[in-house]
Amino acid sequence: MRDWWYGDKRDVVKWGAILILAREKSIHTVLQVALYRPDRLNYHLTIDGTTKLIPVEVIRHFRDIDQIQRLAAKAKVRIDIHKDLFQWRSEFRTREDFRKAYFNEVASKIKEYRDAVIVFLDPDTGIAPNAYSYEHVTPQEIQTILRAMKPGDVLLFYQHARLGDGDWLNSTKGKFGQAVGLTIPVDTVTCKEIANDVAFFVVERSKWVDTLAAESKAGGAT
Repeated sequence: MRDWWYGDKRDVVKWGAILILAREKSIHTVLQVALYRPDRLNYHLTIDGTTKLIPVEVIRHFRDIDQIQRLAAKAKVRIDIHKDLFQWRSEFRTREDFRKAYFNEVASKIKEYRDAVIVFLDPDTGIAPNAYSYEHVTPQEIQTILRAMKPGDVLLFYQHARLGDGDWLNSTKGKFGQAVGLTIPVDTVTCKEIANDVAFFVVERSKWVDTLAAESKAGGAT
């Protein structure tokens, strides 16, 4: 997630869905995996032909995802934000090495929660197509997160409309369904009154089956 998306109309749908799920499932903790890439702070205004730097405190006020803690206090929920930089760094040999380490770290954090938690995967765009970037999460990465979760936990996944895909909701839900398993129930959350270009896919961990673990167990039993 980029700072500049915080507080837009999609956030109303996003956090509305999260709070409804939290109340319906009696879950009091949310872990937002922000896949965070901070934005620049040096924007400029042009005033009568003269360029002026916008004060940094203004940028930080309106583009600060930590502002969500105001909602947490009012709604009486705990919102933890995983804000580690989601971008390749020189200590990693490849981008894929970095991504694997990033999601393994998120998995370790999830395992620290003793009570039920809503794990909110919040990419800029959503499920990865064949060619993907930092805006996406791959099926394998979704599975890494699910393996770290426990019964009672809920996964919420952000999905944005794909350009040029008139049936983006069904196509992305299908791709997400392939990631979690075609027999696993996936709920869809939308709000066309506010933002008709976003959806959220919801999976209960207790209904997810780790097929790799099941196959490994079956193989060991033979």
